Amino acid sequence: MATELENIHSEIVQRQEILNSTKQQLKKEFIGIDQVIDDAIDSLSSWYLFPNLQDKPVVVNLWGLTGVGKSSLVNRTSELIHFDNKYFRFDLGENDSSGSIIKRQLEEIYENENGFPILIALDEFQHARTIDEIGQEVEKSASRIIWQLLDSGKFQISKYNFHLEDIYDLAQKLRHLLKNGVKVLKGKVISKAIYFVEQMELKSVYETSNGTVNQQDIFNVLFVPTDYYEIIYSTAKEKFSNSFEVKLKLLSLNGYETIQFLLDIFSQSNCPKTVDCSKSLIFVLGNLDEAYTMSRDYNPDMDADEFHEQSLKITIPIVKNALKRRFRNEQIARLGNNHIIYPAFNQESFKKIIGLELAKITKIVYTQQKITLKFDQSIHDMIYKEGVYPTQGTRPIFTTIHQIINSKLGKVISHMILEKLNVSKMIFKALNTSVIVDYIDGQNIIHTLVIKQNLNLEKLRKNKKDDIQAITAVHETGHTIISTILLRTLPEVVFSNTAEDGNAGFVYSKLKWKYISRKEIQNRLALFLAGYVAEKIIFGEENVTTGAEGDIEKATEFASDMLKKCGMGSFLASYHTKDLMTRLYLHDETNKIDNEAEKWLKSAKELAEATLKEQEPLLIKMADYLSDNRIMTKEKIKYMIKNYARNFDLDTIIENGDRIFYRNHLKDKVFAIEKESEIQQEVDSYKLMLNKKSNSK
Repeated sequence: MATELENIHSEIVQRQEILNSTKQQLKKEFIGIDQVIDDAIDSLSSWYLFPNLQDKPVVVNLWGLTGVGKSSLVNRTSELIHFDNKYFRFDLGENDSSGSIIKRQLEEIYENENGFPILIALDEFQHARTIDEIGQEVEKSASRIIWQLLDSGKFQISKYNFHLEDIYDLAQKLRHLLKNGVKVLKGKVISKAIYFVEQMELKSVYETSNGTVNQQDIFNVLFVPTDYYEIIYSTAKEKFSNSFEVKLKLLSLNGYETIQFLLDIFSQSNCPKTVDCSKSLIFVLGNLDEAYTMSRDYNPDMDADEFHEQSLKITIPIVKNALKRRFRNEQIARLGNNHIIYPAFNQESFKKIIGLELAKITKIVYTQQKITLKFDQSIHDMIYKEGVYPTQGTRPIFTTIHQIINSKLGKVISHMILEKLNVSKMIFKALNTSVIVDYIDGQNIIHTLVIKQNLNLEKLRKNKKDDIQAITAVHETGHTIISTILLRTLPEVVFSNTAEDGNAGFVYSKLKWKYISRKEIQNRLALFLAGYVAEKIIFGEENVTTGAEGDIEKATEFASDMLKKCGMGSFLASYHTKDLMTRLYLHDETNKIDNEAEKWLKSAKELAEATLKEQEPLLIKMADYLSDNRIMTKEKIKYMIKNYARNFDLDTIIENGDRIFYRNHLKDKVFAIEKESEIQQEVDSYKLMLNKKSNSK
């Protein structure tokens, strides 16, 4: 007993060491997700160490943007903990409404690992939605099994086997032969064997060269031909370990026992099978656009650090609210509370990933060619500028590295061979739109190869210094000034030319507070309309362009939202378009709300116009700078405001929005009440003292 316990303890220690080494190895291979790795390994540790203690699956949810390594992390983890042969991945993004792909994989679990600890990944889980975009339920028969799997880990499948018909036909044929005088003992025919062979069409098995049945073999004719052993085994694997056990069973039966055995196999195999995954670890992997709101922004000019910072603010309640738009409450409950949230990669992580991939290429080339590759920092910078889309993870980086490096290696090495160069090292550098390769022998450059590189984003980012950039410069300057003057917020960055398709420029501002108050509604509307107003002031009303289309739409939507949903208008109520589903709302049948929204928009436009008129020198100087330079940084904005803004103090910029007004106002009210209470107590005490003196007289 003591030895058995020692073995158990030793196995636990070994498994814990595997988990520790797995965690360390994953952190070497995956950049920027150390906390995710810690949380994931901690979440699976109890399942890995004590799988037999659980009676339902352990569910671990991994949520993140595309390309951050969710699937890769689970795949690699399964290898490192030696579960890769017990790892089953379900891609719920595959178009399989019937669920046939899922069912085939579940049959594989049933046949090989039923009831044993296994690792399951439910990838692209967002596609298993049961509620559509308008809140209506979606019926997906294929996903029902998934929810049973997440709940108890046990569910039934109808496992059809095309061999069942063969077994049934065999039983009926053998029954007919028994009725016609065939007798069987211990699996062999002992009466009317030649008749049996002829009826079963087995003459080719037992006949001699002259076409007659061998008389010696006639005493060894099997009642169930050997061709059926493997068929019976594949149909009833839960009963037998191999086809040899099937043979031993059949050789112990007489005729009618054999018929009953075959019919039992048919009946049991034709019933639904219980798949038992109760001791499994289930990773749920998904992209939640509703939680990662920045995922819709494909602009490669956006700052990766900013997206990273935004992603760190995503919490489990935010994830659950996002899930409510895709799944029913009872389904969300089955996912449990173990939600691991991936951050978006920051600049440092992207740069490390680039370095890691280039190091892999270096290792492969040295192994195959015995040549050392060195990548200059300029190559790293070229890959970053061309390959990083902050919301799309690592995939664009890998394709960019392939485009800039891998696709050129053949040419670089074949050039070395053709030129008969004795090379020990190659140095890759980037200059403008070219990749330059220096061939090194010892310490000397013996040859240089220049390869033209097509840089798509670099072309788009290039300063145009044309009318479009001038219009964009004025437009974005209008937004910048209103953000600074009216909302007391310096933008982080302004672009007058960007690589994003359909977007000439943009202003990125971060308001420091997390609410909208009535007094700032007009200022926010003025911010939306500032681009249009700036164009009007600088170019004249007849030269205003259609570039403000999106801004006007956002302003109208914001005003309507404030009035119809948030009760910020002249009447406190919630309004909706009239139909059967909105009978509990008020309906703006007299267009009162629409008229009020129009007044708001008119007033906001006038506010923006008055502000920008006052700040016209700032508007002109800032727009002029952006017409020649595609980027204006926060420091440059601050410099412009300081030198050209009128009647504005930079000290009024809000840097901390946590305590602008509300908390201090509440505390002032509390202080006033307490002060009033103290005064009242003093008055009451004085009155009491006077009463006592009066009574004593």
